[in-house]
Amino acid sequence: MKETLPKGTVLHERYQIVKILGTGSFGVVYQARDTQNTVVDKLVAIKEMPMQMIINCERQADLRATLLHPAIPRIYGYFAQEDNSYLVQEFIQGENLETVLQEEDAFLPEETVNAWAIELCDVLHYLHSHPFHPMIFRDMKPSNVMMDQHSRIHLIDFGLARVYPTGFFLESGPQFEHLQKGLKIGTEGYSPPEQYEGLVEPRSDIYALGATLHHLLTKRDPRQEPPFSFGKYPVRFVNPNVSESMEAIVMKAVQNDMDKRFSSAQEMKLALKVLLEQSEAA
Repeated sequence: MKETLPKGTVLHERYQIVKILGTGSFGVVYQARDTQNTVVDKLVAIKEMPMQMIINCERQADLRATLLHPAIPRIYGYFAQEDNSYLVQEFIQGENLETVLQEEDAFLPEETVNAWAIELCDVLHYLHSHPFHPMIFRDMKPSNVMMDQHSRIHLIDFGLARVYPTGFFLESGPQFEHLQKGLKIGTEGYSPPEQYEGLVEPRSDIYALGATLHHLLTKRDPRQEPPFSFGKYPVRFVNPNVSESMEAIVMKAVQNDMDKRFSSAQEMKLALKVLLEQSEAA
């Protein structure tokens, strides 16, 4: 197991480690204090990765500098030190949705999950339709979604995100053939069938969002189940408190056949908004 940095360690002659925020297969995330900011007590999140991932740090920094969306944390920079590379980003005060789910004994309210889903559809639509570099997130899951102290949603950890040329999802010309397939990466249980073959498109993120919503509404962790088995466990089979309409939306999103899913995050968002408005009016 990799040794973590103790509290008080100063990185890059600037960032003082406060505590560990989380660990994963790609590195450790720390909360740190920016000691060069003397106006306010500024906290940042620093992701530590092996030195060979410095290119990934540079890619994420360059990429996310152009992403302007309230649900996407800002990137402040990156640096290398000794055997590691570090990505410095906006610190989101709050908890990820997996932690929120684990801390709640009862099922989460449908209206709450619906509101989160609408925000996530909005940020996915922003990524999928970006005018300069449309992007597939490729790793939607509760632990990659933060809820801040104002109950706003933030999408974190763009380590697996893949960028495509402008117009890639609108055209099918031969100039894009070499970009059709990528690495077979993702999180088992949340990733759609095509992602296991290295193929992704906007509807792949929709499947992962559906898997995330299924987990949040049922407390049934898809990582502990056979892959692609959502059809055997409809949402209301586990949690009868969920409306038939919400179940229909989630189960449409997790169809193994891409053509049976929502055609876009925007279409899914509209369905969720109609349901939320109906429940609020009831």
